[in-house]
Amino acid sequence: MSIAFSRQPSAFKLMCIIIMPAMLSMYGLVAIVTVFMVNDLGMSEKDAFLINGAASAFSTIIYAIGGYLADKVIGVKRSLIIGNLGIVITLLLLSYAAAIGSIPLAMIGIAGGGVSRALANNCPSNLISKAYKKDDIRIDSAFTLYYMMINVGSCISLVITPLIAHKYDYSTGFAIAALWNVITISIFLWKRNLVKNLGAQADFETIKVKTYIALFLGLTALTLLGSWLITHYQLMQMLLIVALGIALAFFINYMRKESKAQQKKMMASLVLLGFSVVFFILYKQMPTSLTFFAIHNTRHEFLGIPFDPVSTQALNPFWIIILSPLLAIFYERTSAKGHGASLPLKFAMGMIFCSMAFLCLSYGASFMADEAGRVSAFWLILTHLFQGLGELLISALGISVLAQLVPNHMIGFTLGFRTLTLGISAIIAANLAVYIAVPESSGSVDSLQTLPVYASYFLKVGIGALIMAVLMLVTAKKLNNLITDSDAEDKEQVEATS
Repeated sequence: MSIAFSRQPSAFKLMCIIIMPAMLSMYGLVAIVTVFMVNDLGMSEKDAFLINGAASAFSTIIYAIGGYLADKVIGVKRSLIIGNLGIVITLLLLSYAAAIGSIPLAMIGIAGGGVSRALANNCPSNLISKAYKKDDIRIDSAFTLYYMMINVGSCISLVITPLIAHKYDYSTGFAIAALWNVITISIFLWKRNLVKNLGAQADFETIKVKTYIALFLGLTALTLLGSWLITHYQLMQMLLIVALGIALAFFINYMRKESKAQQKKMMASLVLLGFSVVFFILYKQMPTSLTFFAIHNTRHEFLGIPFDPVSTQALNPFWIIILSPLLAIFYERTSAKGHGASLPLKFAMGMIFCSMAFLCLSYGASFMADEAGRVSAFWLILTHLFQGLGELLISALGISVLAQLVPNHMIGFTLGFRTLTLGISAIIAANLAVYIAVPESSGSVDSLQTLPVYASYFLKVGIGALIMAVLMLVTAKKLNNLITDSDAEDKEQVEATS
């Protein structure tokens, strides 16, 4: 891992450093917010799942706007700073809401966090993309290592934040999450010279005061709008579909203006992003069905060691940390020798692992539960291992796909568009998870009653993922030909004009 990391440019290393505290903050929120809505705010599991999905969808709509602002209006580096500052403010508001038990303030805090992350979260990967040439063989290993750093932060946070919330309260958990973003801003300002030559055109232009005022007013309005929308699920779904359609129209319009070779690459990226939507439906089960399965139907000890069931979410980034450096070295060596697997094949293999994750958990719930209706934590450990392998092959490389297949001037918009497609995943995942939510009137949870519901649910999800994996395998060769043929056309055009 040290060899693969040392070969990367300084800008990449800085982004890896600042992304860790940012993820400590973000996944601190992810770890406890759904359980917080149920335990502290008194919501039903169904409402908490749907609000969680609607909040994710809302933030993804704003991500497309955030990508545009970073590329065209205020610049990538300013977006990173302003976005993280906004996250600090909204997390402190959420901390106050938790202290006084205010649902309206909590919704403003959740929505405001989504708006602020829309500005901040794509910026590091945007800067990393600009630090490499298109044919740089280090790019796959770079994004895999970057994804590992994300998961180092998330793993630590997913373990400690639920413990802090359990020992103290949710208000303290949110306040500590805000502190991590303060650290992110401080490190970036300290070492910003490492990326002084990188960024969008707007980074190298002077921004007028009236632009900052308009930005503040716009972000505030979006936050208030979002706090209302996330409690109105159906309307949120309709808006997401409309926003996705508009973004797709812009993408196609941009694509028509490119060369035929570039058009083929962009078309391939669209198909692969469509496949990644299916993966993120599975990934979004982590804070909903997988976490509540850990709460209701998993024994809360492993090898005699007790654990907080909410912290089982940390198993996912734990496996990412273990596997990332191995895959990074493997990618770099196989690419250097010309034996690397195609991107479409990597996607297909990732989906196979995701299918195995849910099928094995269904098996454990169906046949390995004790008389109390609970299974060993081993089945969740195994599930997150397979899910982690799938995530590395699909999600981390999803960013790599965009860096390789779309032109530089579209990276910011396309990263936002990619995140917008994830909103569809969040909405679908939330609606699926509703089927296993404990009814509000049920009182105490009977593990023997919820066990067969989870077993059946995980079986259906696993079979659906397997069907999608087969479809990916069938189309992998054709997609790869689309990419490689366009590369050959690019080369011919360069030779013809030289």
